[in-house]
Amino acid sequence: MQKAWSTTNRREAGFSAVEALLAALVFSIIVTGLIGALVYGRASGASSGDRQRANLLAEEGLDAARNISNAAYSNLVDGTYGVVKSGGVWTLSGTNDTIDNIYSRQVTVAAAGTNRKTITSTVYWSQPGGTLGNAQLTTQLTNWEATFKSWANAAVIGSADATSTTNGLKVAISGNYAYVVRNGTSNNFIILNISTPSAPTIVSTTTFSGTPTNIAVSGNYAYVTTTTATTGLQVINVTTPSAPTLAKSVSFTGTAAARGVFINGNYAYVVRASSTTTGSNELNVVNITTPASASVVGGYNNNIQMNEVYATGNYAYVATSSTTAEMLVINVTTPTAPTLGATYNPSTALAALTIAGYNNTVWLGMSTTLDAINITTRTSPARLGTFTAAGTINDVAVDGAGQYAFLGTSSTTGEIQVINATTPSAMSLA
Repeated sequence: MQKAWSTTNRREAGFSAVEALLAALVFSIIVTGLIGALVYGRASGASSGDRQRANLLAEEGLDAARNISNAAYSNLVDGTYGVVKSGGVWTLSGTNDTIDNIYSRQVTVAAAGTNRKTITSTVYWSQPGGTLGNAQLTTQLTNWEATFKSWANAAVIGSADATSTTNGLKVAISGNYAYVVRNGTSNNFIILNISTPSAPTIVSTTTFSGTPTNIAVSGNYAYVTTTTATTGLQVINVTTPSAPTLAKSVSFTGTAAARGVFINGNYAYVVRASSTTTGSNELNVVNITTPASASVVGGYNNNIQMNEVYATGNYAYVATSSTTAEMLVINVTTPTAPTLGATYNPSTALAALTIAGYNNTVWLGMSTTLDAINITTRTSPARLGTFTAAGTINDVAVDGAGQYAFLGTSSTTGEIQVINATTPSAMSLA
């Protein structure tokens, strides 16, 4: 019993050779794992740092291209370059540039359409294990100066031709579509896709009742005036451009032709030829809150032919054929009972055919004369300046910043004339 006890005691007092070997093996595995994790962690951290700096260098490449473009857009010649900064100025140089003998950077310039360039900045560096890392960023630069200041060199870049020889009369633009009415009783409403200006395409050609005289577009509806009083305002649903449908036909009292329409909020303002018929208003206020249920809610009559209308706030400004009241200022604060607020009568005795506005200025086309009129005080219109066009001004539109006025005229050598109206008191042909 003592011997057996003695043997057991000796085994509990120490490790056998096998146990020692196993312990050493386990320890080596743990140490190897810890060392591997440490080495991998350091390598991963270094790789992450390299990539972070590469991204910053790629971003710097894009910034350099922007600075080069701002100095002169013409410096952005298509190709692959390095970028070099000298005297605080970035330039494109060679085919790449090197940073700290670690990173190689290339900036690629490629055409992306008229007055647009795609800039790609790529940075390369060697990674552990001999692999090549890269970081790439891309942006697009636009020659805004040429885009917004090219009216002096305006040129036709695209066109579309509908069937038949009926004249196009008026056009309205909304989003990627142009809506054209023609002076005829058939195929008189055309929708064009102008998303590619150099290649506009006709989406649909439709016939609606009457002979159109003017058009305005708001939301999913086109509002077309006609020469027939019983269909004086056609409300056309253009939600599906390829298949426009008539949503509502608004009838006016009397027989006078409707000549112009303007949308302002929940109302369409329609002007007509003169009429002595009781209730045959030359200005009609149409509630279009629900376009498919559009209805006349009020009007104003003074037996003057009204040709076009522009509305802002609580006032409608009307171009007329009167030579003593070329523009009427009508208060429409109460849509059911519009009232005359003022008249505009310049020294020239000319009928006004067209009108457009922006902010506190309206432009009135009278024969060959274009007047810029201050309407800051709504009921006290005052001439700011005047311009004489080549040919009778049949239509006028203003850009979204009030800097240019666009005239459609009877001139055979300048059917469209672009007027620099930045300074209304000194308008000039652009």
